[in-house]
Amino acid sequence: MVSIQKYAFATVLFISTVLPCFAAESNITASSPVVIDYFYEAGCADCFRVKNQVMPDLQERFEGFFTINNYDVGVKSNVIRLATYQEKLNIVSNKPVMMVVDYKYVFNGFDAIKANLLKQMDECIAERQETGWKAPEVIEIRDGAVADKLEKFTEPIVMTAGFLDGLNPCAIASLVFFMSLLAVAKVKGRGLMLMGISFCLASFLTYTALGFGLLRTLHLFSGFPMMRHIIDIGMIAVLGIFALMSFRDAYRYRMTGNPNDVALQLPEGIKRRIHAIMKEGISVRSLVVGGIVIGVLVTALESVCTGQMYVPTLVVMAKSGMSKAWGYLLLYNLMFILPLVVVFILTYFGLRTPTLLEWSKKNVVVSKVLLGSFFLVLAVLVMML
Repeated sequence: MVSIQKYAFATVLFISTVLPCFAAESNITASSPVVIDYFYEAGCADCFRVKNQVMPDLQERFEGFFTINNYDVGVKSNVIRLATYQEKLNIVSNKPVMMVVDYKYVFNGFDAIKANLLKQMDECIAERQETGWKAPEVIEIRDGAVADKLEKFTEPIVMTAGFLDGLNPCAIASLVFFMSLLAVAKVKGRGLMLMGISFCLASFLTYTALGFGLLRTLHLFSGFPMMRHIIDIGMIAVLGIFALMSFRDAYRYRMTGNPNDVALQLPEGIKRRIHAIMKEGISVRSLVVGGIVIGVLVTALESVCTGQMYVPTLVVMAKSGMSKAWGYLLLYNLMFILPLVVVFILTYFGLRTPTLLEWSKKNVVVSKVLLGSFFLVLAVLVMML
């Protein structure tokens, strides 16, 4: 009888003390499960490793104690979320997989997830049993997060685009011809410097004026969302085509060394017109006037080729707002004429035309690869901004 009473007392004690703890834990975790935000790239190797090596253990040990939100970063809205998390949590590295627990504990990459996720789950569940525990603060998602993040890169991208445009084989080929004419005409010393300054200044002002007009046009279209969307889609498609053509040009020129195998170049008719303008400009009595005439007309004609980089970059500039776009326009054109300025300075100090010609030939493949790569970068920017 005493034994039965002892068992009865133990049972009552267990029911009154231990079971309420389990019930309390169950109620807390049911009403406030641990939140796991899982960012991944569809089809990545680490994604399969997480699925096969982490998820089964997570499910087995903590079923009912957590909720998981899956975010494929191939979806634009999820990229916006990821960018917001990176900004709020100071995440600087990018991995194919990432988990954020309770909006504050970050595990970036498979190794970090494998080593720390389950331990963190134990800690988060334990925290929920403490008196005064408060639910984690949800990270608010801003639609402009990606645009804000990409905006930081706009200035260096504009600078790089302008410099690459100045190294465009279209512009370099004309410059080499111009330098050879100056050498034949024995223009050197002070005369060369006057011609160079006037030519570079005229080129800068002409290209800036062309960009100003295009920016104004893009600004007018900004009030029509459908038109803006059509421009973006068309620009992305054109940039993709230009990238492929640039890579093909690089490959074909490297194989043959024949300039005629390059597709993205000035038409022969425009080349002949440019050469004629340069010859006429050098014959003008005033070197300054000749430099200005050559700079204006040649830059305008070359824009048929150099515009491949210019126009898409202007679209990116316009997305930054017109107040910033004007500054970017000037920055782009300063970088565009930088190679011209450097060549004139080197020529003034003794650079010979054959050396410049040899460099220009070696520059074709590299510049085409760089241009093709940058076309792809611009396509991504146009799509994301």
